[in-house]
Amino acid sequence: MDRLEKFLNKFLGPLANFMNNSLFFSSLSEAFMRITPITLGGAVVLLIGNFPIPSWIQFLDKIGWAQHFNAAQNATMNAIALFIVFNFAYVYAKKAKYEGLSAGLLAVACFLILMPQNYLIPQVTSQSQHFPVETTLTGVKQLTSFATEYTGATGIIVAIFVGWFCALQYVYFNKKNLVIKLPQSVPPNVSESLRPSILSGIILLVFLAIRMLFAFAPFLSSFGNVFTFINTLIQTPLQHFVSSPISLIIIYVLANILWFFGIHPNMIYGIISPILLSTNIENQNAFKAGHPLPYLTMAVIAFSVGNAFGGQGTTIGLIIAMIRAKSTRYKELFKLAVIPSLFNINEPLVFGMPIMMNPIFFIPMLLTPIAIGGGTLALLKILSFTEFNPMLSLPWTTPGLIVTLLQGGVKFFIIGLFILVVSTIIWTPFFRIADNAALLEEKNRE
Repeated sequence: MDRLEKFLNKFLGPLANFMNNSLFFSSLSEAFMRITPITLGGAVVLLIGNFPIPSWIQFLDKIGWAQHFNAAQNATMNAIALFIVFNFAYVYAKKAKYEGLSAGLLAVACFLILMPQNYLIPQVTSQSQHFPVETTLTGVKQLTSFATEYTGATGIIVAIFVGWFCALQYVYFNKKNLVIKLPQSVPPNVSESLRPSILSGIILLVFLAIRMLFAFAPFLSSFGNVFTFINTLIQTPLQHFVSSPISLIIIYVLANILWFFGIHPNMIYGIISPILLSTNIENQNAFKAGHPLPYLTMAVIAFSVGNAFGGQGTTIGLIIAMIRAKSTRYKELFKLAVIPSLFNINEPLVFGMPIMMNPIFFIPMLLTPIAIGGGTLALLKILSFTEFNPMLSLPWTTPGLIVTLLQGGVKFFIIGLFILVVSTIIWTPFFRIADNAALLEEKNRE
């Protein structure tokens, strides 16, 4: 145990410190946190418009309301890349001690420059008023617009790159004083507005050059635009890796190990969250269109082995085991920790047991995602589970069993019960060891 602890601290400790202190990763993490009101608030509207009752959806379509709920989706989840690119550049510049609003707006402009903007729309005329209607192609019309295809899930990776690169240039040129300096007699609001004009022009030209490379350069022009390029070379392989059930289970095993040794797993979640968000949006789009969910298994596994049942490590099983505690120490800890744990807040357990750095609890932290993840995969096939509503977005403090009922009905609820049983079976013997040791210690004090 000491060797393993030293090994992880030696190699992962410096990495964790680097990421926590990194301007890039800390800014990216805060940027994602800032869009939470959009994702959660938008999900409420989307859930109303896509409630899993066919007659309700048909009713909305019949009275003409469905298109307006679709507009809400386009303004929230299908515009999420715009929110990310703005917030990332804004936070990055602010953390670097420069004016963030201009950086954020500039990043949005650069992102839009890279987007395809011209589309050819076929023009047809009807030759008959009877069914089947015969049509004739009379020409094409060029339409200038921004497609939500690129402002939504497909554009997330590009948004991160653009936000970072734009903010990086913004900070660099500010440090080099490549700004307009006006006399002190000029009002501050005017001065601040005009100050970044020169550097803004330079940065916009850089992104215009990137756009033109994808239009005319021999190799890059085969992709058509930077979004297709990034999606083909980077995002698609990453998405397939994260969407692999086994790889996702491995990720959560590693997260539990890091948490056991005091390294916050956000260093992992911060890296994979853009991909998880992207696949979730694709599930939502498929659900809305009435198609099978492309990442159903990934969504269920992420829920099952994540923090939905008591927090990191699925410690709801530990709470259940503590009901039969014998020692005064753990009886009192149970009273303090049971309510927070029901709402997935397990810090009282992590630091009160303690779980962190406690050799007794290393094995259950390691085993829970493996056993629960593997069992969930089997249950998905046994139950032929397909009724999953990705439009439902509940606060992370919602008890897991409630989520299963609302998001997947009886079959998902059965999976939730399985998680409770397995986590309890895994945690109980290890808790008994700790409880007996605490009881013996209390008796020796008497």
